Amino acid sequence: KQWYQRRVAITAGDCEVFLIFCVTEMKVLIVCVLLGLSQALDNLQWDANCSNIDPLARDYVEKKIATNKVYLIGLSYCGWCTWARDYIVKMGFSSPDIEVENLNDLPSDVPGDFKMDIINYAYCQYSHMKTVPQVFLNHKFVGGASDTRQAYYTGAGGKAAYKSGAVTRRKYKKNVKKAAIAFVDDGVERSSAGTYFVLSKTHCPHCVAAKACLKEARVPDSDIELYEINDFQTHDEIKLYKARITGSPFTPLLAYNGKVLMNHTELVKATGCNSTTTE
Repeated sequence: KQWYQRRVAITAGDCEVFLIFCVTEMKVLIVCVLLGLSQALDNLQWDANCSNIDPLARDYVEKKIATNKVYLIGLSYCGWCTWARDYIVKMGFSSPDIEVENLNDLPSDVPGDFKMDIINYAYCQYSHMKTVPQVFLNHKFVGGASDTRQAYYTGAGGKAAYKSGAVTRRKYKKNVKKAAIAFVDDGVERSSAGTYFVLSKTHCPHCVAAKACLKEARVPDSDIELYEINDFQTHDEIKLYKARITGSPFTPLLAYNGKVLMNHTELVKATGCNSTTTE
């Protein structure tokens, strides 16, 4: 038998989803790989209680946030926690900069209730998330795994690394360039599932035209991954990389079905919209 495996999505509830196509039998099997998200916290029997914050847990978490460049609350068997940490390293933080608080690995003399008081305080004060990881960069709450990846893509994470003193300005600039390229390349790859990846600027006329085309073609919002890059630290490098790919540095950057669309005409062909906007 010939088997083909294709990655479909990074985020699908609490798992990654892969479609495995068996050519000879034409069967589709969906394999859900659990990565220790909300289920992991459920296993620890945690119920949020914001009316009963433990002052010791509060002081403990606040000290961790204040004294570490990166503070990550997670679990040792949480795949998304490892995934987030990998992006944190790409931002420029090194191992000594990263304090990982695996709730299941705290010393045995730490009461189980205190472990839950830690995540309860983080939930009530910062995250309102019942999943891990919960990530703080340079003393500020960022979010979970997907938020951490987005902080890398936008350059906000790299800037946090630079401001914290984790990297030099020269290294920061190199990391921003790498992040911009990864943002584009990963987005184009994700569009292989038959979706649109769009990097836009709010008042850019061609961006407005592209979004109007997608709307006219009735492309569902769920099939459009759209980012307004006006304030991204990676903004300039994204435009430079787009110039290398398409010959033009100007937004929008468009991709569909795993391919960069070279211009508005290609978007019209892909969607079937009636737009006649000039290049």
